Amino acid sequence: MIYISKDNSTIIKGIVIIMMLCCHLFDKNHINMCINFFYIGDTPLIRWLMPAFGPIPFFLMMSGYGLAYKYEKGKLGFRNQLTRILRLYVHYWIILAIFLVIGHAMEPALYPGRVTKLLRNMIGWNVTYNSAMWFVLPYSILSLLSYYIIRLVERIGNVWAIVITIAIQVCTTFIISRYGDVLINYQFIYQPFLCFHLLQPFTMGIVLKRTSFSLNRSFPQWMVLAAIVLLVVLMCSIKIPMRFIIYVPLMVTLLCQVKWGGWLKTILMELGRTSMPIWMIHCWLALYFFTPQFYSLKYVPLILIATLLASYLVSLPVMWVAGKINNTLFK
Repeated sequence: MIYISKDNSTIIKGIVIIMMLCCHLFDKNHINMCINFFYIGDTPLIRWLMPAFGPIPFFLMMSGYGLAYKYEKGKLGFRNQLTRILRLYVHYWIILAIFLVIGHAMEPALYPGRVTKLLRNMIGWNVTYNSAMWFVLPYSILSLLSYYIIRLVERIGNVWAIVITIAIQVCTTFIISRYGDVLINYQFIYQPFLCFHLLQPFTMGIVLKRTSFSLNRSFPQWMVLAAIVLLVVLMCSIKIPMRFIIYVPLMVTLLCQVKWGGWLKTILMELGRTSMPIWMIHCWLALYFFTPQFYSLKYVPLILIATLLASYLVSLPVMWVAGKINNTLFK
């Protein structure tokens, strides 16, 4: 079986959260606020690398793999997943409360706004406060339905599961490219539509757990690192639609072959452990309330490190409070 250890899963989550911050901090709206020394043609290197940094397929694939593992152990069910999602929402609501207080102090006309606006943001139905939270609701729905999705994959087989979800991905990608601005105004259609759009990498994770060939042999590290660099270059250079379908499982497999050690492993493990609250916090800090302070650092590495560090430090008390609440509510 393809085996992703708990440590490797946590490390990959640490890498993915760094990818996410890069995508948000250095998008087309903010890259000109930075000093860039390295270019590929006329494009800053960090922008050129963006196709390799898409975090959502990685996160969904790792989630699908982990839930398939729980299913095989007989520990997956609707009730279990409902508790897990409620625990996630407790983190989200604590972070939302903190930054709504800050927002109200800085811009009382915008935060929190009408009660209906607050409620929509609380469930992730229409995230007007922090756009990065669009993922909360469709991910929660996929997680709640994961038991039934895995059963369906078992029934139709790995090959058909991949073929069908790729076909769905092609259709939803086309529709979003043409009608996304219209769909977003109809959340009753848009939210289920997003679930179908995100289904392919989630299913890929399930299939990886069910795959019956071994990649557990050890390869020379220079070969693994060279393959990672080559894969990133190909991903960023060859503009083939839907290329992430191949890129993500290959990259995860290669990352599992890296012999992480020392301080780098410690940092990535800690970032992976706190990746969920960091995801929910970083945009509030760097892109909404304290943008001039973070971008005054000018240099891409400094902005990234400062945002990671600040988000991590805020995440620690959030996780502590959320842990206390969750342990009380969900004993």
